[in-house]
Amino acid sequence: MKLLGNKVIESLNGIKHEVPESFSALDLALLKSSSFVEGDNQFDCYHFAMPKVEVHSFFTDNKEINLPKNTILPTNPGQKLKVSPINVKCDKPNDIKFVCMFIETQKLQELSKAEFNKTDLVFRNSTSYLSNNISALISKLEAEYRNKQFGYQFILDCLAIEIAVNMMRELQSNMPGVYEFRKYSARKEINIAIDYLWENVNMEFSLDKLCRIANLSPYYFVRLFKDNTGKTPYEYYMDMKIRKSIEYFKAGNHSITEICFILGFSSHSHFSSVFKKRTGITPSEFIKMIK
Repeated sequence: MKLLGNKVIESLNGIKHEVPESFSALDLALLKSSSFVEGDNQFDCYHFAMPKVEVHSFFTDNKEINLPKNTILPTNPGQKLKVSPINVKCDKPNDIKFVCMFIETQKLQELSKAEFNKTDLVFRNSTSYLSNNISALISKLEAEYRNKQFGYQFILDCLAIEIAVNMMRELQSNMPGVYEFRKYSARKEINIAIDYLWENVNMEFSLDKLCRIANLSPYYFVRLFKDNTGKTPYEYYMDMKIRKSIEYFKAGNHSITEICFILGFSSHSHFSSVFKKRTGITPSEFIKMIK
């Protein structure tokens, strides 16, 4: 069976330099290039552009979009894509300038069907910060593909699913509430703090720790965080914990007390109080409601 990366490369128009390096699973392909494919292209799968340099003229269906470096732009099957001739502006010709990811349409539609009972997944053509989470998963996929140790194909396919799910979680789409999992801002310092909170959901809240990570003073950090998220860092973190607790309740593998301590609450009563304040019901009432 032909891997997705080979299919994509065969269908590319406008390759003027070397063929992009490809890392493929069955339903996902990652292409890395030191030059830009400048022709008109149209893919029958989902496409995610991740530039390593700023791209001023990327076109989706003739709409011009500016892509800052280290961002991600999702496009949908059938959209017409084009990059203006910019290779002459790029120094260091051997550096990777553009990373593209492709995910089979059927795979994302299967995930959408399983979670929302809908298959008409459409991403918004808007740029987002490329999170540490997705970057780390991409690095793992690349390492597995390069090393090709025992069982690597199985791991590649598992990583492909994990990447696809995180794309749906983090990027704006027409699916209900997906983008609410983790919102990013235009400020790198705030995004670093958001990533830290999501990756340390069981820690005790520490404003000083977040300020050191963001390299900002407490007053400026809190003001900037609220301007970008609509919440204080503490409010954001408590909302995040409650979201995670709801996921645990729906899975049905832990008691209220276990979830309370998994998420780092100081006591059962503190957890119940925060949960009710943010949902309007107690954890016990929520469990009865979903049974």
